[in-house]
Amino acid sequence: MTDKILTRRDGAVAHIVFNNPDKLNAISLEMWQGMGDAVERFEADPEVRVIVLSGAGGKAFVAGADVSKYEEERMGEDSAEHYARTGERGLSALYHSNKATIAAIDGYCIGGGISVATCCDLRIATPKSTFAQPAMRYGIGYRYKSLRRVTDLIGPAATKELLIGGATFDAQQALTKGLVGQVLPEEAFMEAIGKLADKIAAGAPLTLKQVKHAIAQIVRDPADRELEVSEQLFQACYASADYREGIRAFAEKRKPVFKGI
Repeated sequence: MTDKILTRRDGAVAHIVFNNPDKLNAISLEMWQGMGDAVERFEADPEVRVIVLSGAGGKAFVAGADVSKYEEERMGEDSAEHYARTGERGLSALYHSNKATIAAIDGYCIGGGISVATCCDLRIATPKSTFAQPAMRYGIGYRYKSLRRVTDLIGPAATKELLIGGATFDAQQALTKGLVGQVLPEEAFMEAIGKLADKIAAGAPLTLKQVKHAIAQIVRDPADRELEVSEQLFQACYASADYREGIRAFAEKRKPVFKGI
């Protein structure tokens, strides 16, 4: 694990921190690899129910890719393909995670930062945050999956504003366009994120898995939808001990204790 990706677990909430503050958390090949490793490790941990991603230093979530390393990491067909596959592995692991995922965006969220954020279930930003995808400035491309994730959120017109028009969205514009779901004050930002993560972690894991799977089918191409699996997950909720626990807790006016069974 690279020291440019920091991880920890606080109870049911896991944290992945992009730790390259001298470069505004610009993401390198080793960081893509480290993020993918961290997501897969937390995905396999039954104690984890929520994964929070954030950036170190208080100035950026991820300010794009580390372009200074492109000559070394992304020049030539083989190197470019290895870089792309490594990045997509991490993004796919995040996008398909059964855990609840939160992007806590405090500052710059550029290029690859948007790619990471759009793989998360929830995106929450501070007022100082800014969003851009200056791909045309460097002559780089985005694969279909990455562009599909952005377009599913904000539509083709706003995606073209970012990638073709070179637009920079401030936090309020990002909120209006649906790129983020909330803008929270910078003061006690991570404390608020922690409270939200704890609230989600206290919920029913089987319901989370079922809802995430069903929503994923909605944005898939119709021929690729796994509707039978969605129905099985739906039925599993009502057959679970957690469902019975939730109903009993409501009747007894207490908080439920869900075990994911």
